[in-house]
Amino acid sequence: MASDAPRTSVPSANGRSAGASLADPSTQETDVTQDTTAGSSAGPAAAGPDPIAGARVFVSWSGGKDAYLALQRAVRRGAVPAAIVCMLHEDGLVSRGHGLPLALLEEQAAALGVPLVTRATSWDGYEATFVSLLHELRGQGVQAAVFGDIDLQGHRDWVEGVCEVSGLGCHLPLWQEPRRVLLDEFLGSGGHATIVAVDTSKLGAEFLGLELDAGVIARLEAAGADACGEEGEYHTMVTQAPLFSRPVPLVWSGSEERDGHYVLQYV
Repeated sequence: MASDAPRTSVPSANGRSAGASLADPSTQETDVTQDTTAGSSAGPAAAGPDPIAGARVFVSWSGGKDAYLALQRAVRRGAVPAAIVCMLHEDGLVSRGHGLPLALLEEQAAALGVPLVTRATSWDGYEATFVSLLHELRGQGVQAAVFGDIDLQGHRDWVEGVCEVSGLGCHLPLWQEPRRVLLDEFLGSGGHATIVAVDTSKLGAEFLGLELDAGVIARLEAAGADACGEEGEYHTMVTQAPLFSRPVPLVWSGSEERDGHYVLQYV
């Protein structure tokens, strides 16, 4: 599963951002009333002009394999990544979906050479905080969003909706692709991802800390999980990939149970 599903649209006032300005000096005065939307798409590029080619985009970033692969596909289609965006817990210390420490997200952003932008929010304030951020990004010259969802229709409806009200294009490069195609592409390109959390109702703690490979994927499927974890069975962190300039070390000291998940305890 690539990103966090919001729960309600109650406004929140506790957002914050990190990273450099997203807009070039020449685009900082962008007229947000002008139509700069870079279209929308789902799945691989279709025939004809690709609406994402040349577009300045942000990627909804979980730190995991699907978000990374969506970014990689978008870049190969000519998109220009202006930011990776991650929503954090209210304390601003860990990501809301995968529970990754902010320091690890910053390391991933540095390896990608793309600014990290975050907002701390509750589930109740998630949608309002996210939409506010999208308006801010559009005002800084971002034209479209990229999401790593595969086939959760409810979440696709939500991301398309928030992008529409924010005046941004919406692209889901992985949409309805066969699981093994996606996993083979990620692993075959040199991607490395470690399992950092599992749903306690679906998988055991023995999967924590395992690096994805064919054998681990087979074990996940044998345990009844979706191969990509699209239903939230497990979450990963990418530690090495073609778009990374360097590996991102992942060190942990043990595990714990939190909020219905077994999660790594980081050093």
